[in-house]
Amino acid sequence: MDTATDVETLHRGVEKIEPVLRENGLVAEQIRRLPDASVNAMREAGLYRMWTPKDLGGLEIDPVSGVDLFEKIARIDAAAGWNLYMSVTPSVFGMWLSDDGAREVFAGEPTLAGALFPPASAVPAEGGYRVSGRVPFVSGCHAATWLILAAVVIEDGEPKRTADGVPVSLLAFVPHADAGIIDNWDTLGMRGTGSHDVEVTDLFVPENRAPVFAPFADDPPGSAFQGPLYRMVFWEATSGLASIALGIARAAIEDVVQLARVKTPAYTGIPLRERPAAQSQIAQAEGHRAAAWAYLRETLAAAYATCETGRILTADQRRDLQLASCHAVQAAATAVRLVHEVAGSSAIRNSQPFAAHFRNVHTVTQHAFSSAGRYQSVGQLMLGLTPEWPFFAF
Repeated sequence: MDTATDVETLHRGVEKIEPVLRENGLVAEQIRRLPDASVNAMREAGLYRMWTPKDLGGLEIDPVSGVDLFEKIARIDAAAGWNLYMSVTPSVFGMWLSDDGAREVFAGEPTLAGALFPPASAVPAEGGYRVSGRVPFVSGCHAATWLILAAVVIEDGEPKRTADGVPVSLLAFVPHADAGIIDNWDTLGMRGTGSHDVEVTDLFVPENRAPVFAPFADDPPGSAFQGPLYRMVFWEATSGLASIALGIARAAIEDVVQLARVKTPAYTGIPLRERPAAQSQIAQAEGHRAAAWAYLRETLAAAYATCETGRILTADQRRDLQLASCHAVQAAATAVRLVHEVAGSSAIRNSQPFAAHFRNVHTVTQHAFSSAGRYQSVGQLMLGLTPEWPFFAF
């Protein structure tokens, strides 16, 4: 089956499972995690395999098609879109694994979850490491078969360092059963993502599942990760995060258009659709969303085209991807705020979708990979300064 056919099949799968995702969206908010029905529906649709290498049983679709699917699902249910994104994205971290480690982790149809900060500690032991630590924001941790934690290697009670003085870090791939979940996900928005803390204590992780996490120099990625998707390293993930926010914005705009067709606000008797302010703000919201979506997809497509030639991303392309992501998230939040104003008192009722859109998109704006603070990181590069954002090195 070719990639285009795979992508078409995935889109049809999303359309088929839409009723399941919608039905379970409110349940997710109530139980503060994605219901098994939503997880199983996305698994049966093949969505968790979209960025897994073909050599390991995945689909390895291009990143633009991937963000299109994230956006489509986030329009249906923000938590489902987010959790799919947070499970699919860690697939690219498999490129640091040895080939036997990758075969172990990606056997069957795994669901992944993980977090990189703060790092755990990894004490060398025969054949591997003893890993201890607690990390927050592990979205979808209940449904994950594997958890991925960053860990700093500790020798003689101190972090082991490279010749440049940088702490040596690992990626520890941990079976779900070997970790504990701390139930503390109680938030403004994205309540259904189940982004609880995860903890491991003195857990042995064999060396083949604890690769050093650093930009590739002399050591190439695993043999299954040689395609152009993986030359992106994880910059497609930054774009994917932004697509979730834009999916929320699209849903909010669609919902307010439907509301405006039937609502007549109190006191004046003028239908909402006939109010100039509502007309203008709905159009502005769509302009913010559509422009940001086009910029994000265009930037991502250009970067992927470079990777398809066998090259890696330039510093300017990494900068542009970061900027497009930041812009998209902020534009989505602006669009949702405009919708919130148009909806009036309907926006404060939990029986309407607008409050959830508002809470969810503003929760996405706080994620470190696309928060407003990353504008500063981009500006540092534009001004010829050394950025404080470490992921530009990858």
